[in-house]
Amino acid sequence: MTNLKAPFLLPGDRTGCLLLHGFTSTPAEVRPLGEALHEAGYTVYAPLLPGHGTTPEDLLGVKCRDWIEGAQQGLNYLKRQCSSVIVIGHSMGGLLALQMAARNRVKGVVTIAAALVPANRLIRLARFVKYFVPYREAEKGNHPPEVQKYLLHYPRFPIAAVAELHTLTIQTKAVLPHITAPALIIQTRDDKTVRPESAEVIFNKISSRKKECFWMDEGTHNIPVMPPYNELVFAKVVEFISGGRKTHPTRERVSPAN
Repeated sequence: MTNLKAPFLLPGDRTGCLLLHGFTSTPAEVRPLGEALHEAGYTVYAPLLPGHGTTPEDLLGVKCRDWIEGAQQGLNYLKRQCSSVIVIGHSMGGLLALQMAARNRVKGVVTIAAALVPANRLIRLARFVKYFVPYREAEKGNHPPEVQKYLLHYPRFPIAAVAELHTLTIQTKAVLPHITAPALIIQTRDDKTVRPESAEVIFNKISSRKKECFWMDEGTHNIPVMPPYNELVFAKVVEFISGGRKTHPTRERVSPAN
């Protein structure tokens, strides 16, 4: 039986897709996207980021630089097998995808609900709160089994790790102007975890000549595993990788048909 928490590699052609998961999550949350990309012929690799996929205690002492290094190692691994790589990330993974695009030559970058502006503004206080409240219980989702099986987040997480996530947001905002690769920025308007304005900040700050902001009215923060919305996302990402015909900055808004 497949261990959905584990890193996965799906061999395909010489175009590689690096998939980066979110905070306290695992590669499971990007597995459906990975399978869709593999069906389209691409090589897909999704690493497990440091401190994730085991126990919440393993996040203690992990710094945002460790997540960046974990993403870089994944990119290096995929570059040894592929002639070009697209970096794709969900939530915190979206921040790491932007970091990779700023630090490396990549064919393109895709962010899905990138956590640049978290909905909870108190995240900036985490560096002080961590000394008094070491852990916080995660909010429990109410999803059908076919969705919940991919959402393997920790039931609680260290506040110190939240402080590192905040540091990552600051560092990522600083490197946005260094990104020149083609970019696809995907965001839902009903996201309660990340403020939708995150997408606009990314769109306006990156230096990419070819960039698109793809808006969806529904889908929630967990859109990579939320049918039928995720199917629109998969199709959009495949179109982007295959060389979508748009050459000028655009903003597109769609909703799935009822």
